[in-house]
Amino acid sequence: MPAVMVLNAATLLDAWERGAAQAPLRRALTLLSAGWPEASPEELAGLTMGQRDGRLLTLREALFGPRFEAVAACPQCGEKLELAFSAQEIRVPAAELAESHCVEIDGHQVRFVPPASADLLDVAETAAGSGQRERLLGRCVQSVSRQGGSVEIAALPETVRQGVMEAMAQADPQADVQVALDCPACLHRWSMAFDILAYLWGEIEDWAARLLLDVHTLASAYGWSERDILAMSSRRRRFYLDRVGG
Repeated sequence: MPAVMVLNAATLLDAWERGAAQAPLRRALTLLSAGWPEASPEELAGLTMGQRDGRLLTLREALFGPRFEAVAACPQCGEKLELAFSAQEIRVPAAELAESHCVEIDGHQVRFVPPASADLLDVAETAAGSGQRERLLGRCVQSVSRQGGSVEIAALPETVRQGVMEAMAQADPQADVQVALDCPACLHRWSMAFDILAYLWGEIEDWAARLLLDVHTLASAYGWSERDILAMSSRRRRFYLDRVGG
């Protein structure tokens, strides 16, 4: 993975402003383009979902550090659990993804590639309901054969379709991170899906709200422009904010 660019306040704020008006799939690409500006939009959209989430995890570490904190509710008794874990604990060891994968299900040999953002964007914009899965299979399945003969995707039994969807998820494990949880109250054990995009975006929203409030305070007190305030280091901004507050 190429190194992530160190983002200044103005660049991240611009990404936040653009992403705020976007659906999650496009929002993720906006964040990636800010962190890896040398990559083309097509290159970023062609990353598998696991590769995308791996980069988002790297971006989050660069922006806010490697520690994560969250709250979960036990589905058995409702007890609130406070979680703390590191990026390393949820990062799947890096490995070269094969260009395509082959799986055999009920006598069918299916060759496929894991979904990328471009695939999911196409599905979201062109299909609805049950048609979304069919569209995704059509984009990701490269070939199907049975007993030496070619098989159309539309002719696949439901068990094979479902098996292919599961195989695609297993082939790209960073796209489905699960956090194991134990309830101290009732001893129930379960796993919770961790969505790095939703988590990171929530942090960026909180950061942007605080920063814009600081900009408003300093602009009101000193008459400085937003550009000048954002160009300051966080330490300098804090110094002036303390003087205003004092």
